[in-house]
Amino acid sequence: MSKRRGDKVKLIGFLAKMGACAGAGAMVGAANYFYEFSMKPVKRDTSVDTKPEEQPYVKGRRWMNEHPERTDWFEMSEDDLRIHANFIPSPNPDGDHRYAICVHGYSDTSESVGQYAQVYRDKYGMNVLMPDLRGHGRSEGTYVGYGYHDRLDMIVWIDRILRRDPKAMIILHGISMGAATVMMTTGEQLPSNVKACIEDAGYSTALEEFAQVYNSLEEKPPVSADVLLPLLRGIARFRAGYDLGKASPYEAVQRSKTPTLFIHGEEDSFIPCWMMNKLFEAAACEKMSMLVPGAEHVMSVVADPEGYWNKVDCFLHQVDPALVVKAGAAEVS
Repeated sequence: MSKRRGDKVKLIGFLAKMGACAGAGAMVGAANYFYEFSMKPVKRDTSVDTKPEEQPYVKGRRWMNEHPERTDWFEMSEDDLRIHANFIPSPNPDGDHRYAICVHGYSDTSESVGQYAQVYRDKYGMNVLMPDLRGHGRSEGTYVGYGYHDRLDMIVWIDRILRRDPKAMIILHGISMGAATVMMTTGEQLPSNVKACIEDAGYSTALEEFAQVYNSLEEKPPVSADVLLPLLRGIARFRAGYDLGKASPYEAVQRSKTPTLFIHGEEDSFIPCWMMNKLFEAAACEKMSMLVPGAEHVMSVVADPEGYWNKVDCFLHQVDPALVVKAGAAEVS
């Protein structure tokens, strides 16, 4: 899901129209309309990022786009889509075996995680990879995967890193839908090179998130989410070829063996805190959590950047002290 309040306003307006349509007896048409809005990729206009709280994201976008060492990586997904990522190597002159894969949210692109990647590279001295999720940025795709197929694309990127560096130590860090993606990735059989996962503002399941937004409408639509969401699920099976019910970080973390840090803003009304609590309780892996007072959706890093990165540092040090060597001090074997 996108971090932008404007996206939520648009979605709420859409859902109100959908509810009115469904109330008129056109529930299948309403579910198709829901599909068009929520599952067709959109290109977000980053020129609207003018508020003070948006500026760390704006600076991060600029850092990624203008970095002189940025290169484009392309791979093929298992279902033959050409997927894209931005790669910026470690600043250490002798290289570094540590990699951070930073993953963006709904309706955005890899540049939106530039501020996270900048810290991993400039503070810790890591290599950073910023993929465009399928249907976003420069990656092919005609639908939003909500992390389901994207989890397999993440494995493609992990394999690409391991071809480059068999000794790689890999961290996954995702925000919103990107957080859901990295959690679902940890539910797969991963190489031991994947050392840790950081999820920031991820949802428990895609269907619970759709229901959360639908039920939060001030003017209640005449048809309940319990009626409309099964229709959407069926349409998604037909049009996108997958079951939305399987887009479930909740199920993935129960299988995960990857140490995971769960982060959430206490004022997140888009993906509420109870989802993080549910995920944390279900996680079978080594785990740590952080609630950030006053932070709205994926604004934890903006509301308390020092506390945010101190928590990340503490978590990574607990997983493996070698992960948090600072820039310029890494030992390369």
